[in-house]
Amino acid sequence: MQSTAVLLVLLAAASCAVAKPKNRFTRYPSWNTKMYPIWKDGDPRYKDSWKGGKVTFNVGNDSPTLTAAKVTFTIDLEFPHNQKVQPNGEVVWAEDCIVNGTKYQRSESVYPTHNKDWECVFPDGTPVKKDKRPDYVFVWKTWGQYWQVADGSSSSLTISTDDIPLGSYTMDIVIYHYRSKERFIPLGYASTQFSITDQIPFAVSLDQVNDIVVGDMRFIQNRAISFSIALHDPSEYLSNADITFNWDFGDESGALISRELTVTHTYIKSGSFKPHVVVQAVIPDKACDLPVEPTTKAPGPTPDQGTTVKAASNPEEDNTEDEASAASSPQLPHETATVSKTPSPAGLDVTSSSKRAVTLTGRAAVIVVAKRDAGDNPSDNDCVIYRYGSFCTSIEVVEGIEKVEIVQMDNAVMKTPEADKNALDLTVTCQGSFPKEVCSVILDAECLRPIHTMCNMVEPSGACQLVLRHIFNDSGVYCINVSMADDVSLAVTSTKVTVEMGSGLSSSSTVALLLGVLGLALAVGIVAYTYRLFKSHRPLKEAVVPAGAQLKPPQTCSGAAAFWQLLKGQGAVDSCPLLQDRTV
Repeated sequence: MQSTAVLLVLLAAASCAVAKPKNRFTRYPSWNTKMYPIWKDGDPRYKDSWKGGKVTFNVGNDSPTLTAAKVTFTIDLEFPHNQKVQPNGEVVWAEDCIVNGTKYQRSESVYPTHNKDWECVFPDGTPVKKDKRPDYVFVWKTWGQYWQVADGSSSSLTISTDDIPLGSYTMDIVIYHYRSKERFIPLGYASTQFSITDQIPFAVSLDQVNDIVVGDMRFIQNRAISFSIALHDPSEYLSNADITFNWDFGDESGALISRELTVTHTYIKSGSFKPHVVVQAVIPDKACDLPVEPTTKAPGPTPDQGTTVKAASNPEEDNTEDEASAASSPQLPHETATVSKTPSPAGLDVTSSSKRAVTLTGRAAVIVVAKRDAGDNPSDNDCVIYRYGSFCTSIEVVEGIEKVEIVQMDNAVMKTPEADKNALDLTVTCQGSFPKEVCSVILDAECLRPIHTMCNMVEPSGACQLVLRHIFNDSGVYCINVSMADDVSLAVTSTKVTVEMGSGLSSSSTVALLLGVLGLALAVGIVAYTYRLFKSHRPLKEAVVPAGAQLKPPQTCSGAAAFWQLLKGQGAVDSCPLLQDRTV
C-alpha cells in the first residue's frame, strides 16, 4: 500500500513536470529580463500584449541555400483589421472604434510615443546604434547563436552559412515592442525552417508556342520547346562562377553543352521522353585570396537590417523570470551547434526529379535534407570550388495541328427581305491532327479591335478542309483570324480582306431606272435639235402694205408653238421670227 502511494506521488510529479509550460526562447546569461521579459507559452499576458487584438507574424526565408552562401530571413507584422501602418511606421487606428470600453479616433496612434531621449540597449546590453529608439526589437536564434535587430514592423536578417553542416534547421524569433522607457513587451514567438545544401538550387520551365494547357507536360512534335533555367541564388554567391549546362533531351539527339539560361529543342517524333540537365558551377575559392591586414574597426550594421549584433552563448532554459541573469553576466565560450541526422524522405534532395518546374520562393515549405558535410575540393586543388545540380522530368510529345492555311476566298451577294448583304466564304485547310474546334475573329482594319467572334465544333472527317462563311453589313477593310484547336494543340492563321457592298437594287427597279434615263436622253436631244434650227435665221426684207390695209397684230411666240410647227414639218419657215415684218 505504501509503495503504491509513493508510485502515485511520483507519477503526479512527473505529470506536473510534463505539463509545466516552457519558454519557446532560450535564456542567455546576459539577458536583461527587466527590460526584455521572457514569458512562457500560454502566459495570459499575451492576450493583452497588443491593444485592439492580436498581432500575427509572417516569417519566411529564401532557402534552400547553397553552402557558403548567405541566407536571408524576413518577418512582417500583421496588425488587427481596425489598425494600419503609416508610411513612417507608426501604427494608427483605421477607423473610429471602442476597445474595452475606451473610444479611439481614426488616425489616432495606437501607442503614442513617449520618452524618446534615452539610450536604448538590446537584451544582452549592447547599445542600439540608431538615431531614435526602435519601435520593435527582433531576436533571432539558431545554431546556438542569436542575432539582435532593431527595426520597424517589417524586418530582415542575412547571415552566412560558412562552416555550417548541410541539413535542415529552424530559426526561432522573439518579437518585442517598445512601450515605455526601458520597457519592451514581448508580442510573441515565431519560427521558420531553412535548409543548406551542396546541390545548386534552380528551377526549370518548359514552354511551347500555342500550348493550350500550360504545365501539363504535353507538347507538340515538330514545334520548338523552350527550356529555361532560373538559378536560385538570392545572395549572388554564384555571380563570379563559371556555370555550364549539359542537356540531354532524351531522344537520342546527343548532348548539348551551353552557358545560356535558355535553349530550344524540337522533337520530330511522338512519344514519351525524359529531358535531363546537369548544372556545373566553378566557383573561385576565397581561401586562395591574398590575406588582408586585420582592422580594429568593428563591423557596422547592414543598412537594410537596422543594428545587428551577433553573439554566442551557452543556452540555458529559463523557467522563471527571477532566474534570469543580469546584462553584465559574462558570456560563455561558443558552443558548437549539435547536429542530428535527419533521414531524407525517399532519397529526395533539393533538385529532385519532378513533372513540374521547380518553384522556389522565400515562403515555400523547406525541403528536409540529410545533414552531412560537403565534399572536399578535387585533388588538383586549383583554388576553385565545384558545385553541381541536376534536374530531370518526363514529357509526352504528341501529334498536333501543325499548319492552318486559307486557300480560297469567294465573295457573293445574299438577297434578304431586309437588305442585300455580302457573304465571304473562306476555304481553310490544316495539316497534322484533325481539329475539334474552329474559331474566327473579325477585327478592324488595324487588326486591333475585335468586331465579331464565331466558334464551331468540327465533325471528324478524312480530310481537313473547311468552308467558313462570314456576313458583312458594311464595306471596308477587315482582318480575319482563324484558329483550329484540339485537346493539346492550337494553330492560327490570318488574312486581310476588302469588302465592297453590292448596289442593293431589285430587277424591276433596275428596268424603271433604265427607262427613265432613256426618256431624259431623248428630251435633251429634242431640245438640242430645236435650238439648232432656231439658231439659223434669214435677213429681213421690206413688205409693201396696200393702202387702207391694217397691220396684223404681232404673233405670240412660244416654245410650244415652235415644237408644234416642228412636228408638222414646217421647221424650214420661220413662223415666229424674232423681229416682225413691219414697214419702217
